[in-house]
Amino acid sequence: MNESFEQRRREPLLQELFYQKSVLFKEKELADPGVAAMLVDSSVDKAQRKRVGWRRTFKTLELLIQRYSGGDRVGDLTVYAKRTFTEFQHHYTEFPEGKLKLWEPDAYQYVMWLLSLAVLLGLKEWVPTIATWISSDPEDGQDLLVSRLFGQFGISLPGESLVHEKPYADLLRGTETHGEAQQKATADYLKHWYGGMKDCYWYDRHKRLDAGFFGYWAFEAGLVTLLWNVDDSSYRDMRFYPKDLVDFAREQATAPPGEVQKPHISRRTGERCPHAGRWGVLESPGAFLQERMFREGDVFPEGIARDRREGPVTWIVMSREDGGPTRIE
Repeated sequence: MNESFEQRRREPLLQELFYQKSVLFKEKELADPGVAAMLVDSSVDKAQRKRVGWRRTFKTLELLIQRYSGGDRVGDLTVYAKRTFTEFQHHYTEFPEGKLKLWEPDAYQYVMWLLSLAVLLGLKEWVPTIATWISSDPEDGQDLLVSRLFGQFGISLPGESLVHEKPYADLLRGTETHGEAQQKATADYLKHWYGGMKDCYWYDRHKRLDAGFFGYWAFEAGLVTLLWNVDDSSYRDMRFYPKDLVDFAREQATAPPGEVQKPHISRRTGERCPHAGRWGVLESPGAFLQERMFREGDVFPEGIARDRREGPVTWIVMSREDGGPTRIE
């Protein structure tokens, strides 16, 4: 039996109509070939390319979070995570002067989200690259918590104190204590997290139905829980805690090698669709991942391939209407 959106969603404030409209709008925006061409056109003013490129970049992160909020299978989110990290890398390669400044609440939270999602989704190879997206200018902020989190992966970043005491002091305490004190510190962080985000651009976005609300998640609480092996039984059902991501990360760490990376069910252009549902283009890099709904028996069309031109592509199933597996069993 298929789950309803209300049963499937992880973010209780999401409304299906506005969620679907927002996801469709963002995916169309990301797949716009005109925007892609403009971003590599040196005749276009650099400031304009940087502004449009940054919008494209952070929209991929919003979509990744939005899909988690909407109930996508956690294992299927790795495709969107890779797109996000690839887009950030493209942006900072082109515009290295615009790195994330930790004194900015939004930038600080971006660092927390990017690092946490990379680790929780099993993409730790991106962690050293994510570290390069943080400004190295001391005037832009050096943070103890950020330093400690990246230090878990052997990456040295400067930082002797917290740039933002609220709400991050509780989470920092979760990395310095043990047992019940550690559990309490993480739970306190979850209690205070949303109130401490008042200066972020997405705060209270759920109150504006047409604002592209993508959900509220303290992914970094899940990251600390995983890295410090905290027993989350006392707070796993608290608001803002990404328990499904933490469970996925722990399962991946203990799964037999042959079960970790099973391939997606896929079909080439010209072949027929075996399962009704949402399909995306496997061969599209980064922000060029297209998505469409197909019915069983539909013939798969061409799509935008790696050379950013229309042609034969491989489609992979992202979700099935019958609720079945999306990877080959």
